[in-house]
Amino acid sequence: MIKATEIYYNGNIITMDGKKSTATHLAVKGDTILAVGHAEVLQYKNEETACIDLRGKTMLPGFYDGHSHLMRAGQQYLYFLDLSPYPLGTLRSLQDTAQKIKEHSKTKQKGEWIICGGFDETSIREARHYTLRELDEIAPEHPLVIRHISGHILLANSLAYRLANITENTPDPAGGRYQRDEQGNFTGIVEEPVAMEPFFQKGLPMTEEKWQKAVEHASSIYVSKGVTTAQDGNVTQSMWDSFFKAHEKNMLKCRVQLLPRFPLGYMDLDNFGNTKPGTQLTKDKYISLGAVKLIQDGSLQAYTGYLSKPYHKMIYHGLPHDSWTGYPTRSRESLMELVLKFHEQGWQIAIHGNGDNAIEDIIAAFEYAQQEYPRHDVRHIIIHCQTVREDQLDRMQKAKLIPSFFVTHTYFWGDRHKNIFLGKERAERINPLQSALRRNIPFTLHNDTYVTPIDPLFSVWSAVNRKTASGEILGEEQQIDVYNALKAVTIWGAYQFHEEKIKGSLEKGKLADFVILDKNPLETPKETIKDIAVLAAVIGGKCVFGTL
Repeated sequence: MIKATEIYYNGNIITMDGKKSTATHLAVKGDTILAVGHAEVLQYKNEETACIDLRGKTMLPGFYDGHSHLMRAGQQYLYFLDLSPYPLGTLRSLQDTAQKIKEHSKTKQKGEWIICGGFDETSIREARHYTLRELDEIAPEHPLVIRHISGHILLANSLAYRLANITENTPDPAGGRYQRDEQGNFTGIVEEPVAMEPFFQKGLPMTEEKWQKAVEHASSIYVSKGVTTAQDGNVTQSMWDSFFKAHEKNMLKCRVQLLPRFPLGYMDLDNFGNTKPGTQLTKDKYISLGAVKLIQDGSLQAYTGYLSKPYHKMIYHGLPHDSWTGYPTRSRESLMELVLKFHEQGWQIAIHGNGDNAIEDIIAAFEYAQQEYPRHDVRHIIIHCQTVREDQLDRMQKAKLIPSFFVTHTYFWGDRHKNIFLGKERAERINPLQSALRRNIPFTLHNDTYVTPIDPLFSVWSAVNRKTASGEILGEEQQIDVYNALKAVTIWGAYQFHEEKIKGSLEKGKLADFVILDKNPLETPKETIKDIAVLAAVIGGKCVFGTL
């Protein structure tokens, strides 16, 4: 009989195997689960087997984050000045924020770039962006770039524009905008990644060493939150190469699925070779291939999400509230052609869509691709899918599309969605998890890290409670039960990643990836799920965080 290298016993093991099975014992052989059950598992023990007493603690499959930006999260944490306002940070006004930048500028040489992140104008007292004049006054001797928390706009001072070679005569790129006033002068606001890219290329050129350090730093944070399989949903060629080199140096602490970025990816996707999602790209299964990542709109809190009906209130944009609906990254026809191309090549496709008009474009493109070139078990993804309508969910069910919901929006921006961006009716339906459940649509939950901190248990808490930062419940009818919320960060995550045969549940033959929690989320009061501590994370049978 095969003997175990480790046996975990005296635990509360939630297998997430589809049968709601529980166990007290789990045996591991190398990097694989050998057996799950009760006392009978001890038959796999010999004198060399390490026996770990769980002391009644809870074991779950390792968490998936359905969508995030692992490497860019590390980049922001290491190389950006953090300007996060309350509740993510401590800043509460433009004055507080400016003072922090000015203090930081004292540590810089004259002319050195200052790159900041996390700023959110709707979360501070003045509820507006800085003007270009104010940005010039804050850092007169430094090119200054402030990335909005959404990642879909930035603020830049005049020196940054000049050094990035952006002038008043520079045309807006397709799918982005250098915002101008009525006289044609820059306001300091730059919209969408395609327009933002020149500022980062000039202001924060990333070397291979910097990217690798970003991987190490971020993945260490991920495993501390129980994430054993992460995603990087926007990978360029240099990032792609750096992931593999970081892994060779043992700097990658968790497994990760890489999603090649289009069109700013500088990767030759037409000659990529293997396009099968879930393909393991390293022998130890630490890196796998994911979907091609596209973007069809921006961010609701940046007013660049593409809605079918106007935004509820315009608090700074200078446009009438009864007409502005945001805009798409590309026309529906262009998206349909692009999706068909990648669909025919065999790719899984993941498309960012926040506004319901963007979601309409995405569904239409997926339907068209499948009609023109039918494929089985594709699992195309709509990332965020925040304002998806009931009629759209019906079509998603028929097309077997997977939504990955940014459900913690209900906490971080829920009050503002209700009062500013969407209004009460639309806000209460944001991230409609219960509507998806009623249709038996499998979905995942994500934190979109770097946008918000990686924390799958916080996503579970948000899915179950839907509480805003002010304590209000936003859309009680869209709350879901704890078990299904856990599925959305375990087995449904593996399903989205095309990895459900090897991960996502604790079953014989699957990889030994699991987390140990100090409390059972199925028995803990639902209001306290976010406070459950991750005691340990195990990947391939090896403890990568905490102690056992």
